Amino acid sequence: MRSTSSLLRAGILAPVAVATFFCSTAPANAAPVSVNWSCQGTVLGISQTSTMTTSVTGTAPSSAASGSAVAITVTPGVSSVPSSASGFTVNNISNLKMTIPTPANSTLVSADASGGTVAGSVSTSGGNVVLTVPGPIAGGTSFTPPAVTINVTAGAAGTPITSKYAGTSYSNPGMTMTTNVALVGNVATSCFPDPSPTLTTTTVS
Repeated sequence: MRSTSSLLRAGILAPVAVATFFCSTAPANAAPVSVNWSCQGTVLGISQTSTMTTSVTGTAPSSAASGSAVAITVTPGVSSVPSSASGFTVNNISNLKMTIPTPANSTLVSADASGGTVAGSVSTSGGNVVLTVPGPIAGGTSFTPPAVTINVTAGAAGTPITSKYAGTSYSNPGMTMTTNVALVGNVATSCFPDPSPTLTTTTVS
């Protein structure tokens, strides 16, 4: 039977694994945005925190007329799941969710997911668009999450349409996932962007 000290070390593993999980590169001829995430995982009631950086490319028209249709696409970069961290084996990650609020000064019409090397789907709830990648995605492999296209109606003239990831704290995250660690099991991880950069900007006239 493993000692408590070993299990507590495993408590550090989940955030460490997450911190190395997004080893991202951007598509060619694109201008990616780096998003710094603050993450927290809990094992045996003890919380461990870490940070990580993801790369994402946002595309949207530079300008639009008030009341017109606008399509905003958020495309994540290539990511890698580590096979081990802190001496422990990472079996997989699953139930990855990334949340994007309805862009400022717009009305949400629809959203969809496309591309990527892993299956994913989008849903809308409470003014948010949520990309879900069920997985599992095995440790030691690379993957590209699907791109999310958000279709909106432009709001009032004079105020830009801007998009960002959701999340302001561990209890109000913009990204969540489950990390499965050998001999430990599933560890829930919550992350929020700190700070949260603007992904796209569209001037409304």
